[in-house]
Amino acid sequence: GAVDEITTEHVNIAKCRLQLFDLVIADTLYTQATKQILCPLNNWISGKHCSNDEKEVEHKSKSDKLEGTTPHFIGAWIERLRPSFEIYDYARLLSLKQLKQHGVKDLPEVSEVPSYLQTLARYTNMTVTDAHLQRIPRISLENEEIFHPPKEFCENMKK
Repeated sequence: GAVDEITTEHVNIAKCRLQLFDLVIADTLYTQATKQILCPLNNWISGKHCSNDEKEVEHKSKSDKLEGTTPHFIGAWIERLRPSFEIYDYARLLSLKQLKQHGVKDLPEVSEVPSYLQTLARYTNMTVTDAHLQRIPRISLENEEIFHPPKEFCENMKK
């Protein structure tokens, strides 16, 4: 059945499972992961994602259903989904680390602002300042240990 509350244990399970992948591809690093790792690894030389001749096409997305929603509702929604944001940020961190381990160069600058804070700022017109980031750890390889699940937790899952 459905779980009413997502716990720290659920988040750690998801993080441990992410660690099992040889390559985690975060949305902001998709192009680098495919062109510099997946395509050469699989000897793919042409096609939409492997060809260097392809120009990036700007995608037009659907209208944003959350635009115009009251900030109070947005804040409550973000808080409810905060574990999902934490898992997403961990995936971004793993992706960046794995791409660097594979020798990928010219990585784009990746935001160190936690995704829940970015989302909150986007929909509530809040400005993220250094004061926020002094209290909340940045999503960066320098802070990697803060975001890992406990090693013994992952080891126990394997048993």
